[in-house]
Amino acid sequence: MQMNEITDKLKFILQKEGIKNAKDSDVAKMLNINPDTFYSMKFRNSIPYKQILHFLNERNININAFFYEDSLESNTLTHDLNYNVLKYYDVNASMGGGALNDNVSFSEVIIDEKLSDFFGSKDCDIIPCIGDSMEPEIKDDSLCLVDKSKSFKEGGVFAVNTRDGLFIKQIFKSNKGGVYLHSFNLSYADVHYQNGDFLIVGKVVGTISRI
Repeated sequence: MQMNEITDKLKFILQKEGIKNAKDSDVAKMLNINPDTFYSMKFRNSIPYKQILHFLNERNININAFFYEDSLESNTLTHDLNYNVLKYYDVNASMGGGALNDNVSFSEVIIDEKLSDFFGSKDCDIIPCIGDSMEPEIKDDSLCLVDKSKSFKEGGVFAVNTRDGLFIKQIFKSNKGGVYLHSFNLSYADVHYQNGDFLIVGKVVGTISRI
Protein backbone atom coordinates (compact mmCIF):
# COMPACT_ATOMS: atom_id res chain seq x y z
CA MET A 1 0.00 0.00 0.00
CA GLN A 2 1.25 3.47 -0.90
CA MET A 3 1.58 6.32 1.56
CA ASN A 4 -1.09 8.31 -0.29
CA GLU A 5 -3.61 5.49 0.17
CA ILE A 6 -2.75 5.19 3.85
CA THR A 7 -3.18 8.93 4.33
CA ASP A 8 -6.62 8.81 2.70
CA LYS A 9 -7.70 6.01 5.05
CA LEU A 10 -6.45 7.94 8.07
CA LYS A 11 -8.40 10.98 6.89
CA PHE A 12 -11.50 8.79 6.59
CA ILE A 13 -11.10 7.72 10.23
CA LEU A 14 -10.60 11.31 11.39
CA GLN A 15 -13.70 12.41 9.50
CA LYS A 16 -15.74 9.68 11.21
CA GLU A 17 -14.45 11.15 14.49
CA GLY A 18 -15.83 14.56 13.57
CA ILE A 19 -12.95 16.32 11.80
CA LYS A 20 -14.60 17.60 8.63
CA ASN A 21 -12.49 17.75 5.47
CA ALA A 22 -9.48 16.28 7.27
CA LYS A 23 -6.19 17.44 5.75
CA ASP A 24 -2.66 16.07 5.72
CA SER A 25 -1.81 18.41 8.59
CA ASP A 26 -4.61 16.84 10.68
CA VAL A 27 -3.22 13.38 10.02
CA ALA A 28 0.30 14.54 10.93
CA LYS A 29 -0.99 16.03 14.17
CA MET A 30 -2.81 12.83 15.17
CA LEU A 31 0.34 10.82 14.45
CA ASN A 32 2.49 13.29 16.43
CA ILE A 33 4.63 13.96 13.36
CA ASN A 34 5.82 17.40 12.30
CA PRO A 35 3.75 18.41 9.22
CA ASP A 36 6.86 19.17 7.14
CA THR A 37 8.28 15.77 8.05
CA PHE A 38 4.97 14.14 7.15
CA TYR A 39 4.88 15.84 3.72
CA SER A 40 8.43 14.64 3.10
CA MET A 41 7.46 11.09 4.08
CA LYS A 42 4.54 11.20 1.63
CA PHE A 43 6.84 12.37 -1.14
CA ARG A 44 9.33 9.56 -0.40
CA ASN A 45 6.56 7.00 0.19
CA SER A 46 8.07 6.36 3.62
CA ILE A 47 5.43 4.84 5.90
CA PRO A 48 5.61 5.66 9.66
CA TYR A 49 4.41 2.25 10.81
CA LYS A 50 4.97 2.73 14.54
CA GLN A 51 2.93 5.93 14.68
CA ILE A 52 0.17 4.48 12.50
CA LEU A 53 -0.06 1.29 14.54
CA HIS A 54 -0.23 3.29 17.76
CA PHE A 55 -3.01 5.40 16.19
CA LEU A 56 -4.94 2.25 15.19
CA ASN A 57 -4.36 0.50 18.50
CA GLU A 58 -5.74 3.46 20.46
CA ARG A 59 -8.95 3.15 18.44
CA ASN A 60 -9.09 -0.66 18.49
CA ILE A 61 -8.96 -0.71 14.69
CA ASN A 62 -8.07 -3.98 13.01
CA ILE A 63 -4.64 -3.72 11.40
CA ASN A 64 -5.38 -6.24 8.65
CA ALA A 65 -8.59 -4.44 7.73
CA PHE A 66 -6.79 -1.10 7.59
CA PHE A 67 -3.88 -2.18 5.42
CA TYR A 68 -5.43 -4.88 3.25
CA GLU A 69 -9.12 -4.08 2.71
CA ASP A 70 -10.23 -1.59 0.08
CA SER A 71 -12.66 0.21 2.37
CA LEU A 72 -13.10 0.67 6.09
CA GLU A 73 -16.63 -0.13 7.19
CA SER A 74 -17.82 0.01 10.77
CA ASN A 75 -17.71 -3.77 11.18
CA THR A 76 -14.00 -3.87 10.33
CA LEU A 77 -12.92 -1.23 12.81
CA THR A 78 -12.73 -3.53 15.83
CA HIS A 79 -10.92 -6.63 17.07
CA ASP A 80 -7.27 -5.83 16.62
CA LEU A 81 -4.19 -8.03 16.62
CA ASN A 82 -1.36 -7.75 19.11
CA TYR A 83 1.73 -6.82 17.15
CA ASN A 84 5.34 -5.75 17.31
CA VAL A 85 7.25 -3.52 14.91
CA LEU A 86 10.76 -4.70 14.01
CA LYS A 87 13.55 -2.95 12.12
CA TYR A 88 14.66 -4.71 8.93
CA TYR A 89 18.20 -3.58 8.19
CA ASP A 90 19.46 -3.12 4.64
CA VAL A 91 22.76 -4.88 5.34
CA ASN A 92 24.02 -8.44 4.90
CA ALA A 93 25.70 -10.44 7.65
CA SER A 94 27.76 -13.65 7.91
CA MET A 95 29.87 -13.08 4.77
CA GLY A 96 30.75 -9.55 5.83
CA GLY A 97 30.49 -6.62 3.48
CA GLY A 98 28.66 -4.31 5.84
CA ALA A 99 28.46 -2.92 9.34
CA LEU A 100 25.47 -2.20 11.52
CA ASN A 101 25.44 1.41 12.71
CA ASP A 102 23.20 4.46 12.91
CA ASN A 103 23.78 5.24 9.23
CA VAL A 104 22.45 1.93 7.91
CA SER A 105 19.02 2.30 6.33
CA PHE A 106 16.17 0.16 7.55
CA SER A 107 12.48 -0.38 7.03
CA GLU A 108 9.87 -1.39 9.59
CA VAL A 109 7.93 -4.64 9.45
CA ILE A 110 4.93 -5.77 11.48
CA ILE A 111 4.78 -9.22 13.07
CA ASP A 112 2.20 -10.90 15.26
CA GLU A 113 3.08 -10.79 18.95
CA LYS A 114 2.73 -14.59 19.08
CA LEU A 115 5.76 -14.85 16.79
CA SER A 116 7.75 -12.55 19.07
CA ASP A 117 6.74 -14.70 22.05
CA PHE A 118 7.89 -17.81 20.20
CA PHE A 119 11.37 -16.35 19.76
CA GLY A 120 11.36 -15.02 23.32
CA SER A 121 12.01 -11.44 22.27
CA LYS A 122 9.66 -8.51 21.81
CA ASP A 123 12.36 -6.05 20.72
CA CYS A 124 14.63 -7.51 18.08
CA ASP A 125 15.93 -6.47 14.67
CA ILE A 126 15.97 -8.43 11.42
CA ILE A 127 19.28 -8.84 9.59
CA PRO A 128 19.61 -10.72 6.27
CA CYS A 129 22.27 -13.43 6.44
CA ILE A 130 24.16 -14.60 3.34
CA GLY A 131 26.69 -17.36 2.78
CA ASP A 132 27.02 -20.96 3.93
CA SER A 133 29.44 -20.45 6.82
CA MET A 134 26.77 -21.14 9.46
CA GLU A 135 25.06 -24.04 7.71
CA PRO A 136 23.34 -26.34 8.46
CA GLU A 137 21.90 -24.39 11.43
CA ILE A 138 21.58 -21.07 9.58
CA LYS A 139 20.91 -21.38 5.86
CA ASP A 140 22.17 -19.05 3.17
CA ASP A 141 19.77 -16.15 2.59
CA SER A 142 18.08 -16.55 5.99
CA LEU A 143 16.69 -13.71 8.06
CA CYS A 144 18.24 -13.55 11.53
CA LEU A 145 16.32 -12.07 14.45
CA VAL A 146 18.82 -10.25 16.65
CA ASP A 147 18.02 -9.10 20.19
CA LYS A 148 20.32 -6.26 21.23
CA SER A 149 19.26 -6.51 24.88
CA LYS A 150 20.63 -10.03 25.38
CA SER A 151 23.97 -10.16 27.21
CA PHE A 152 27.00 -12.10 26.00
CA LYS A 153 27.05 -15.82 26.72
CA GLU A 154 29.99 -18.06 25.89
CA GLY A 155 29.22 -20.17 22.83
CA GLY A 156 26.14 -18.19 21.86
CA VAL A 157 25.40 -17.08 18.31
CA PHE A 158 25.67 -13.32 17.93
CA ALA A 159 25.72 -10.57 15.32
CA VAL A 160 29.09 -8.88 15.65
CA ASN A 161 30.60 -5.84 13.96
CA THR A 162 34.27 -6.18 13.04
CA ARG A 163 36.80 -4.28 10.95
CA ASP A 164 36.05 -6.84 8.22
CA GLY A 165 32.29 -6.37 8.27
CA LEU A 166 29.21 -7.68 10.02
CA PHE A 167 29.09 -11.38 10.89
CA ILE A 168 26.69 -13.88 12.39
CA LYS A 169 28.94 -16.29 14.32
CA GLN A 170 29.26 -18.43 17.41
CA ILE A 171 31.51 -16.49 19.80
CA PHE A 172 34.03 -17.80 22.31
CA LYS A 173 36.47 -15.97 24.55
CA SER A 174 40.09 -16.46 23.56
CA ASN A 175 42.91 -17.27 25.99
CA LYS A 176 44.98 -14.81 23.95
CA GLY A 177 42.53 -12.04 24.80
CA GLY A 178 39.55 -10.92 22.79
CA VAL A 179 37.30 -13.47 21.11
CA TYR A 180 37.26 -15.86 18.23
CA LEU A 181 34.38 -16.29 15.82
CA HIS A 182 33.43 -19.86 15.02
CA SER A 183 31.48 -21.08 11.98
CA PHE A 184 29.22 -24.13 12.18
CA ASN A 185 30.44 -25.07 8.70
CA LEU A 186 33.84 -26.58 9.47
CA SER A 187 35.14 -25.60 6.04
CA TYR A 188 35.66 -22.15 7.57
CA ALA A 189 38.49 -21.48 10.01
CA ASP A 190 37.97 -19.63 13.28
CA VAL A 191 38.78 -15.92 13.18
CA HIS A 192 40.36 -14.12 16.15
CA TYR A 193 39.71 -10.48 17.10
CA GLN A 194 41.36 -8.54 19.88
CA ASN A 195 39.36 -6.33 22.22
CA GLY A 196 38.61 -3.07 20.46
CA ASP A 197 38.43 -4.73 17.04
CA PHE A 198 34.89 -6.04 17.45
CA LEU A 199 31.54 -4.98 18.84
CA ILE A 200 28.78 -7.43 19.70
CA VAL A 201 25.49 -6.13 18.26
CA GLY A 202 23.10 -8.66 19.77
CA LYS A 203 22.18 -12.30 20.22
CA VAL A 204 20.55 -14.28 17.41
CA VAL A 205 17.30 -15.58 18.93
CA GLY A 206 15.92 -17.17 15.79
CA THR A 207 15.97 -17.36 12.02
CA ILE A 208 13.44 -17.37 9.20
CA SER A 209 14.36 -19.23 6.02
CA ARG A 210 12.87 -20.73 2.87
CA ILE A 211 12.44 -24.48 2.51
